[in-house]
Formats: sequence, structure tokens, C-alpha cells
Amino acid sequence: MITEPTDPPQPRPRRRETTPEPAPAAASNVFVPSGEALERRSWFRWYAILGVLGLVTVGAVGVMVAWPLLRPRKLDPVERVAQSFLDALVSEDDAAIKRVSVVADPPAIRSAKELTRDRKASRVLRGSFAPLAAFHARIDADYELDTRSGRYTPKNTLGAAAETLDVLHSAKDDAEKSGLYKKMRSGDPNEIFDAAEEFGKVFTKLAETTLAPRKIVPTYRMLVDQSQPPLSPAAKTLALEFAGSGATWDALLKRPYANLKADGPFVLEKAEVTALVTDKLASMGDPPSRLRLSLIRFRLEGIDTGWKVVSARRDIPPEPTKPAPPVSKSESLHPR
Repeated sequence: MITEPTDPPQPRPRRRETTPEPAPAAASNVFVPSGEALERRSWFRWYAILGVLGLVTVGAVGVMVAWPLLRPRKLDPVERVAQSFLDALVSEDDAAIKRVSVVADPPAIRSAKELTRDRKASRVLRGSFAPLAAFHARIDADYELDTRSGRYTPKNTLGAAAETLDVLHSAKDDAEKSGLYKKMRSGDPNEIFDAAEEFGKVFTKLAETTLAPRKIVPTYRMLVDQSQPPLSPAAKTLALEFAGSGATWDALLKRPYANLKADGPFVLEKAEVTALVTDKLASMGDPPSRLRLSLIRFRLEGIDTGWKVVSARRDIPPEPTKPAPPVSKSESLHPR
């Protein structure tokens, strides 16, 4: 079989690629910035970036410097207790008042602000309670406390009476030996006057010794002052603190202070806090008054009262002295 030769495939002609010509723009809208303008724009951009960075830096430094003043001040333990006490007074929360204070008659206030601790009034007293424990044991052995009068009465009343009688009889014998009664019967005014003076000296001596209140019905302060042996300075200071406010101390300790038997070291801390308060009964236009709070914390072996408000009193500012009225020239020349 004879096949006819076929022609080899012919390559396709390549399509001629043409680049589209750009559309002609209006000559009036063409703007080509000069090199100087481009350089100015570049510098302006750097100046703006540096300005923003500078403002951010200054702002950050300002915030860091002012932050201690802007943020709320952190209260110390004394100020926290005082603030809790004031908040409880404003809200009339009796349970909260009793938790942070032993004030028997708390003030009625509507608001409180500007709480400030008086650092100069802070005090710390340290010492041993052993001298006071021994002192209280001697008191218990010789006296009984009358809670109504706050005075101590001797347990051995017969001994006190016998001592008083002995002194009276001794004074009677001295009067007879000195001729006191003869002078009183003489009728001579001078003799009677001398006898009365000597008789007065007898009663003065009795009032200062046997019949003295410090021997018959002493107070705790009297017993502290005449303690034998004398108390140490720290123990005496603590005892006098109690003597000035026994009921407050009993409430603070939740037990009678005189019954403490511990003989270890003690620490007494005292602090003062002031605040501007508005009284509940005050009128809207009345200025606030300053309330001073006294706080105490006492620690002794297993006892730690924590900080407690023990008194709340208002600071009454002194009245301003009025200047004397000016004296006219005519009044000074012609006084009345």
C-alpha cells in the first residue's frame, strides 16, 4: 500500500505583543515636586515623630512623679482602725463600733474627712509586768475593792480601828501632859487661843496619818504612790495609766486589770488621730469640727488587744482675743 508523504506541521506565527500607550494627561494637572520640597517634607515628618516621642516621654515622667500624689494614700494600722471607727459612727453600726473601740459614749457624726495621724503624739512604753503582779498580790492580801466608789477598804477592819484608837488615846495623854485642858479652863483669852491652836494640831496630825484617806479608803493611785518597795518607772507609768481610766482598761482587756498575774514583758503603744467631722445635728452651713481620737494597743504575753479607740473628743479652738477699742485723743487727755 502506497502512502502519500505528508507535509511537516508548520509553526504558528507568533502574535506580536504591543505595549499599550499611556493615555495622555492634561498638561495642566501634572505636578512634579522638586527635590527641595521632598527634603523639607522628610524633615517635617522626622520633626513630628520626635515631637510625639518627646511628649510621650514627658508625659510618662510626669505620671511617674505625680503617681504617689495621685494614688490613694496607704493607711497604716492605726489609721485603718480610726477610719473604721469613723465609718461605723457615720453608718451608726453599733457592732462595728464595739469591735474597734471601747468608747462608752461615741459621738454622733454625719460625715468625716481629712483623717491625719499626729506622729508627734505617738508613745511606746516597754517594761516588765512582774513588779505590778507583785504589787497587785499585796493589794489583794490587804484590801478589798468597792466597785461603786472605786476605793479600797482594809480587810482587817479591826486592826485599822485599833490603830485609830491607839492614836487618839496617845493624843489625849499628850494633851494632859502639856496642860492643854488647864489652858482651856483658865478663862484667859490668850490661854484659850493657845489651847485651841494645840488642839487643832492634834487633829491635823491624825488627818495626815492614822485617819488619812490613803490608809482607810485609798484609791489605786494612792496605793501606787505609797507602794513599798517602790514600783519601777515603767511599771509605775503603766499603773498610773490604769488609775486614770480603770473602766476603759477593763473594757480594753476584757478582764479586770488588777487581776493580771503575768510577770513577763509588756508593750504599751499610744497614738492620736484627728479628722474633720460634721455633727449629725449640725446645720448645713455649719463648719466641720475637729475630732481627736486616742488609740491604745497593749501586749502582755498571750494578750494582744490590737489597736482600739479609747476616747473621742472634740478639739475646741480657743476664742480669738478681741483687740481693745482704740482710745480717742480726747479720752486720753480727760480720763474719767
